Parts: sequence; structure tokens; C-alpha cells
Amino acid sequence: MLFMKIAIILCCLLVIQYALTFIQVRYYRKSMDKIVSRYTQKEGYYLFSGMERRQFRPGAIAMLVVDNQYIIQECHVVNGFSVLSKFKELEKYKGQHVGAVLDSVQENSGEKRKKMPAISSALAKAAENALLSISKKNISMV
Repeated sequence: MLFMKIAIILCCLLVIQYALTFIQVRYYRKSMDKIVSRYTQKEGYYLFSGMERRQFRPGAIAMLVVDNQYIIQECHVVNGFSVLSKFKELEKYKGQHVGAVLDSVQENSGEKRKKMPAISSALAKAAENALLSISKKNISMV
């Protein structure tokens, strides 16, 4: 009898987790589509994202819009446990070179990524993605 109650509770928790994940993914897609729509008619702009998941601490997602010259046009981050967390634009990175942002994030957070705050780690991943992808595109265009 006790085993049956525990099994029912665990099943309910799985269903709730699935529903919350669905809501969170839908919000992420809407936010991404909103950002992408501002750049659909323009060439040379790219969207990169980085995600940092933590087991028992809040995670983070960062989205960067970067141009061909590696300059950040927009930077949006979300941080927290909850589905109620919303993307916020970080103006301080706008207009900066991706490499400079990557350096400053790593300097401020120390060497090891696991000890970095989740937002810094997500920004570092997005910035690394931008540097690698754009450089590959620029090399192949030559």
C-alpha cells in the first residue's frame, strides 16, 4: 500500500516536471523567435546561445546576437530554477567584441568553469560558440 502511494506521487512529479519543461521550452522558442525576427532582413548577423545546467543551484541560458566583425548586437540572459524566470537584456555587453566579453567573464569568475556563476558560464559558452562559428564562416568565404 505504501509502495503504491509512493509510486503515484513519483508519477505525479514526473508529469509536473514534464509540463513545466514544456512551458519553459515554449518560452525559450518564443524569446528566440522574437530576437531572430528583428534580424531576418539583415545579412551578417548570427544568434548564439549557451546553457549552464546546475543540479542543485540555479542554471542559466544566454543568447547573443553577433555580427560578422564579432561585435555583440544584443545579449539576453535568463537565470533561475523556475519557469517564471524571464529573459533580461544585458546592455553592458552591447557593442563589445565577443573575445573581450569572453576574457572579462573568465577574469571575473576565475579559471574553473564549475565555480563560475551560471550566467557567466552560459555567456562564456555562447561567446565561444560565436568565435568558433563566425571564424569558420570567414575562413570558408576566402
